[in-house]
Amino acid sequence: MIVGIDASRANDDKKTGVGWYAYHTIQEFKKIIPDNVRVVLYSREKLKGELAILPENWESKVLKWLPGRLWTQFRLSLEMLVSAPDLLFIPAHVFPIIHPKKTVMALHDIAAVKFPEAYNWFERWYTLWSGRVALKKLWRVITISQFTKNELKNEFGATNLEKVKITYLGYNKECEEIVENGVEVLKKYKIEKPYLLSIGRLEEKKNTVRIVKAFEKIKNRPQTPDPRLQLVLVGLEGFGYEKVKDVIENSAYKDDIIVLGWVENQDLPALMQSAGVFVFPSLYEGFGIPVLEAFVSGTPVVASSGGASQEIGGDACEYVDPMSVGDIVRGVEKAIQGNNIEKGKERVKNFSWEKCARETWEVLNSN
Repeated sequence: MIVGIDASRANDDKKTGVGWYAYHTIQEFKKIIPDNVRVVLYSREKLKGELAILPENWESKVLKWLPGRLWTQFRLSLEMLVSAPDLLFIPAHVFPIIHPKKTVMALHDIAAVKFPEAYNWFERWYTLWSGRVALKKLWRVITISQFTKNELKNEFGATNLEKVKITYLGYNKECEEIVENGVEVLKKYKIEKPYLLSIGRLEEKKNTVRIVKAFEKIKNRPQTPDPRLQLVLVGLEGFGYEKVKDVIENSAYKDDIIVLGWVENQDLPALMQSAGVFVFPSLYEGFGIPVLEAFVSGTPVVASSGGASQEIGGDACEYVDPMSVGDIVRGVEKAIQGNNIEKGKERVKNFSWEKCARETWEVLNSN
């Protein structure tokens, strides 16, 4: 059997959630796919780093294409036309219009339905078109939470949900180890303890403005845990960043708000382990990998009630109404007591990239 995998997102330099899912799944596949299965990784550019280290039964196919969009629909489709594998796995959202009968796509969320303004018209149409058609035409669809599977029914009206399989994601294993260079990492980014940490795009969907406003209220209170408290924001600029920038620049505590942008993956464990609270009151999540990384780091978590975050976090988070700044404040002040830390360490045992890859391979290898 020949299995083809779209490795383009796994090969990105600045990977976020979907890219890390693709990367870790491929890396774990290398350990479990039998030697009698030939695996082909498709990418726009030559594979980088550890992704490029392939078992003997694996190969890389670089499908060169002009800069810009539609590599999937034109170049990958052409490859499927002339040399299709027996099975094609698409880890990220959009499948090629020409594809093998056995094609499996991972559909992480349908955020474009709930936050259409966060996408340009083409991105919105393209991702939603791909999701709807995948549910009708593809052999299997993988989702990453029961929440997302329910969304497919509620928002898309999907009825053939028997083809939709759930595989939970994993987390960065480096967060498990006690970081020895934590002091150096904090110095590198000019951070001092104590601080609240938020990881995710600086945008409306991630609720960044309310996170900043909650931080201001905490700083304003007489019972503030420490007057030196900082807020550290990690993530690229997203839709609504101008509002985020405005609220920070006009804050009385702007000198205590540190905006780091995108951060090297090797520095994230130190940032997470040193944080007083991980603040994650997102308005929409398909899963929420950073919640698991906070659990394994021994960092208390404030997350949104309902949705995927509560499904993943179980009883180990302090849940809040993400639309209420006051409730986020309450959640942070309760979480900082650290009562849920041991619950988080127990909860995270249910998740790993090894388990995710094994269950994904079971879907790909099913009848």
